[in-house]
Amino acid sequence: MVLSEAGIRALFPEIDEISDAELRRNVADIWIEVAAEAAWDRLEDVPKNLDAERDRRLTDHIRGVTRMALALAEIGEREQGTPYNRDYLIACCLLHDVSKIVETEPDLEGRPTDGPALPARKSALGAKIQHAAYATHKVFEKGLPLEIAHVVLTHTHASNMRSTSVEGAYLFYADYADSDAAIHKVGGRTFAERWHLG
Repeated sequence: MVLSEAGIRALFPEIDEISDAELRRNVADIWIEVAAEAAWDRLEDVPKNLDAERDRRLTDHIRGVTRMALALAEIGEREQGTPYNRDYLIACCLLHDVSKIVETEPDLEGRPTDGPALPARKSALGAKIQHAAYATHKVFEKGLPLEIAHVVLTHTHASNMRSTSVEGAYLFYADYADSDAAIHKVGGRTFAERWHLG
């Protein structure tokens, strides 16, 4: 799949809210580079996941998570006085699931999704490498700050670590809130219902 910086900006207009031009360019470059490795023809065809949200587009999920996380951060700052790095938060949100486009591949024989996303299956990378590990690798490869790599890696329950940053908390909760909103709408079992206490 061939993408340009303009194409990334059209899919993810939130990227323009990153004030640091170099960080903004690197986030776009990561998407462009990973897309070039993907088996997909269009980014808009990639499903959010292979389970309860297989009909949803990954691009819609990433945009929803970014907007939710920013809302949480803005309220946290206004109500609690908790500072956060806005550029880092936007970059983390936009990159947290970038590796899903190479962790999956089109499944032409797969069951229709009843949504805009196409049927998919795990790729060899998706079957053998923990989710977000490749995204984190790309963050390091671009020389982005360790804080961004930490949040991208720890955003998922697949990681054996949890984030220690407030940006990581906002991404983590926004990620699950966006998913639960979509799952609840179709009568599925939300992540909140499955949450293990203790």
